[in-house]
Amino acid sequence: MSVFQFPSESLFPSNYPEYVYNFAYGANMHPNVLSGRRKIHPVESIPGVLEGWQLTFDLRGIPGVEPCFGNIKENPDSEIHGVLHKITGKEFKRLIKTERGSGVDADGYIPYKVNVHAYDGRMIEAYALVVRQTSPSILYQHTLPSARYIGLLRNGATHYNIHPLYIEYLQSLPSIERKKPVMILVIIEILLLITLFAPLWIPVIIYYLCTHQKLHARAFFFTLIITNLWRIYRFCGASRIIQPYYSAPFPLGSTNFKANTKTFRAEVQIDEQTLQDTVTDISSEQNSSSPFPLATKQRKNNQNLASLAQQQQHTE
Repeated sequence: MSVFQFPSESLFPSNYPEYVYNFAYGANMHPNVLSGRRKIHPVESIPGVLEGWQLTFDLRGIPGVEPCFGNIKENPDSEIHGVLHKITGKEFKRLIKTERGSGVDADGYIPYKVNVHAYDGRMIEAYALVVRQTSPSILYQHTLPSARYIGLLRNGATHYNIHPLYIEYLQSLPSIERKKPVMILVIIEILLLITLFAPLWIPVIIYYLCTHQKLHARAFFFTLIITNLWRIYRFCGASRIIQPYYSAPFPLGSTNFKANTKTFRAEVQIDEQTLQDTVTDISSEQNSSSPFPLATKQRKNNQNLASLAQQQQHTE
């Protein structure tokens, strides 16, 4: 039986402590996203490991532009490395409002308490933003994230000196390049949807605004557009463009975190210049010389998926 059960009370608490830790595993690992775009400035940011969970790319995004976004789900054989941001309770509420669901939609990101091993040896209770697997926003099959999005994860992990093996794992994940003609087409589709569905969304938006529910209005409008964009893609047979992909987990224990915390902390102080930035460089590793055979095998599997996806794109 899964232990991932949300409490019966409100999924979005009205109040948080003065300071809380947010475990960032996606784009919020990158300082330009958290501090630049969202204007949230942590008083402390430290890498950490969440055991028993897996990084996925199954949250529905904008097809052809940002096909999917990061999410996590339970997996007893996996672990996730991310960044623990210590922020004020008010900042955390603002953070949730900027995410999918706007902090009011149960089908979007929901704050969920997890226990994270910080790189300095502390066990920290933190909030991770999770989209439930029962949500209609979850894709039946993971898709390839955009190169822009996966780049935020890689660069954020490098910035905070997350373990090199996990950075290589992120580097091995395949992605797609956003093409300008496709982006223009999506913009045209969005404008058409806004026009066609005006009799539906305008009265609802007016109601929400008149009842001082701006966040509900934002969540409703975004969900309406995203849902119908995907309907258009499925109707037009564009499933060939959106490559199905299973985001393989990072094996539990790959970094031997619990075995020696001091050694672990020393290993993450690697010079960032030594980290290769291509999948091909990672694939040159020898299994016989790797102290982490499971992680190496997993990265090679991801690289094979990336090559297959690229070949399919060239043949179409």
